[in-house]
Amino acid sequence: MATGKFESQMQRLEEIVKMLEGDEIGLDEAIKVYEEGLKIAKNLNKQLTAFENKIETIDATKEENDEF
Repeated sequence: MATGKFESQMQRLEEIVKMLEGDEIGLDEAIKVYEEGLKIAKNLNKQLTAFENKIETIDATKEENDEF
């Protein structure tokens, strides 16, 4: 099964969290990784909002069609 962009970004974010929770990277690298994580989280939030809006549109269309 192919992994989509959203899933790939979630996986990377999980990797970043594990890296930051551990003690295997230095402060400079931790800051870089943290910044990357923030960018990914922001992008994922935008995608989730878009998905929610799409689902609401689909539901509204379905309800309109069911009324007839």
